[in-house]
Amino acid sequence: MEKNIRKLFMIIGVIVFAIALRFALEFAFNAIWDFFEFGTLFGLLGRGFFVGIFALVWLSVTLRSESPNQKLPWLLILAFEPVVGTTLFLTFGRNFKNSRRYKKRPLMVGDRYITRETSPEKMEFAMYDIPERPREIFRAAHHISHHQPFINDARIDILPNGETFYPDLEEAIQKAEKFILLEFFIIRSDETGRRIMEMLIEKAEAGVDVKLILDGLGSARMKRSYLRRLKKSAIDLIINDPIYFPLFNTRINFRNHRKIVVVDGETAYTGGMNLGNEYDNRVASSYYFRDTQIKVRGTAIKSLTALFFKDYYYNTGEFIDTDFYYPHVTAGQKGVSQIIESGPDSDAAHIRNLYLKMILNAKRSIKIMTPYMALDQETLTALETASQSGVDVEIIIPGDPDKYLVYKVTKYFVTTLLGFDIKIYSYDRGFSHAKVLIIDDEMASVGSYNLDNRSAVIDFEVTALLYNDSVQTLVEHFEADKEDSSLIDPVEWARRPLPTRLVESVFSLFSPII
Repeated sequence: MEKNIRKLFMIIGVIVFAIALRFALEFAFNAIWDFFEFGTLFGLLGRGFFVGIFALVWLSVTLRSESPNQKLPWLLILAFEPVVGTTLFLTFGRNFKNSRRYKKRPLMVGDRYITRETSPEKMEFAMYDIPERPREIFRAAHHISHHQPFINDARIDILPNGETFYPDLEEAIQKAEKFILLEFFIIRSDETGRRIMEMLIEKAEAGVDVKLILDGLGSARMKRSYLRRLKKSAIDLIINDPIYFPLFNTRINFRNHRKIVVVDGETAYTGGMNLGNEYDNRVASSYYFRDTQIKVRGTAIKSLTALFFKDYYYNTGEFIDTDFYYPHVTAGQKGVSQIIESGPDSDAAHIRNLYLKMILNAKRSIKIMTPYMALDQETLTALETASQSGVDVEIIIPGDPDKYLVYKVTKYFVTTLLGFDIKIYSYDRGFSHAKVLIIDDEMASVGSYNLDNRSAVIDFEVTALLYNDSVQTLVEHFEADKEDSSLIDPVEWARRPLPTRLVESVFSLFSPII
């Protein structure tokens, strides 16, 4: 599972430093006061200096163009302990768009990086044959993210779990003749990770153009020796925002959570899975891992290629836009497919806003599978409105969590959603890591997006919006997953011990920054 010891140590280290700084400042102030016997004027000026700094930080948080719910946790921490709060805010709370690395990348802004797709205005005529409700959603997604919907020009296959995804990926890599673009949040140096990396090394040495982006924090557990092997190979290796010193460094907070593979411009993959043993149930493990990946063929691959090169440009400053990476391909499947991206570089929470529109457009049913659930007020209200409008809302969450504190927040929102007559299922077979939204059994989203604020506005994410035969496969998988789950009884849930519910409520206050 996605347990990142290095990240945990970094966060603990920043907190310990902040607490130590708090006591060090107090000790130094008292020592200077006692030694030099300054009068009250010194004390007034000294404390006034620090109060002024804290007030500036407070005002900067208050004036940010975010919802009050996103600002409230920081304001509470700053009010409770200014020194610790200021240290944590300057490390984890600053705006990505104020960073130098973003300002130096003008092609990240808006749709400037999208050069091989049709503009929203030119797509209007092609959407007339699509039923009205899905047409509205695809049109909105096009205007929101600038990536076009591909009509009858993509083929989508659903690949459940690593035991299905990895063999298919390995076959595609073996057949690669021109280039392989591969980007993951987590790449392990375990059996699965090494097997695929060795295939990439072999292909690169054979002359295939291999570009690999791994996240500097998500893949921090990769063995240094193996990372050196990758660096010495012919692979064009990019480490997304490596962290050498976490204090006051915004890189620790904004991570690339996307999963993208493009092979020769003819085959592509995206979804929730990373590269590691835990995703493959063929590998002996103490738990069963449930996840979903999709295989894309056809012209829709252009969107994933463009998004990969946006991330490549962000890390290298080199913008690649050549015909070599955008070959003309076709793969007919009746329906529509569209790639949507979001991240802290966006003007709005693209995927979250698309989810809101899908939820509010649902007429019969909403099916959601998510590993983490720390809902913002907008999503919570949308689900409440849908349920009260007679829409059947079902959500599957993990029965075997991988993050203790985040699971406390998830359980708090279980309590809230049960009050709206929403059905919540606990996946008993193991850990459910799939990120799937299905409305009315006819439209779906599959990708890296979790139902939490981190996915909405902090991390870089990607999802695929689908309106084709593959949606029925997702519905069948969801119904099968319900058979492996237990429906949570609202009455029994409400009887849980008061201390347990209190802890969940306290942690929920910080859901916007978890």
